[in-house]
Amino acid sequence: MSRKKPLTERGVKRMIERERAVGLSPEDEAARWLAENDKQPAPPPPKAASKSKALHRWRQSRGGG
Repeated sequence: MSRKKPLTERGVKRMIERERAVGLSPEDEAARWLAENDKQPAPPPPKAASKSKALHRWRQSRGGG
């Protein structure tokens, strides 16, 4: 008998999204409750926002890029 692979974080997220999308009609009381009370995850901040202006200025002053 073979074992199932353990779930990864990405796999769990995909499974949760599938379960949310399937089986609930918008008129359902549970679906309305979820829409009102279940927070959607915040989008990740853009990578460019974490880069320092000083770093870019230093690189440009050194002639790199």
